Amino acid sequence: MIWALLFGVLSVLVVGAWWTRRQEIRQVVDGRRSVVSDEVLDQILGEGRVELSEPGYDDGPLDEEAAREAEDRFWEEDWDEPEEFRP
Repeated sequence: MIWALLFGVLSVLVVGAWWTRRQEIRQVVDGRRSVVSDEVLDQILGEGRVELSEPGYDDGPLDEEAAREAEDRFWEEDWDEPEEFRP
């Protein structure tokens, strides 16, 4: 009996969370809710651009050579042979 009650309560919570999230997404898609805050809009209008990077996070240009070398190292790695499947 307790398991059925617990399952029911959890089901109501999941459905409620799903419905709330669905309504939030619908408001954004329908244009009734702005995705951009007033602060960000003022920054765009004042400076012509907006900085969204987190403090301490360098979002500079990628080093293509380093990325290419890392990919080459990845693909040159020796891989173990897959084990035979036995049902």
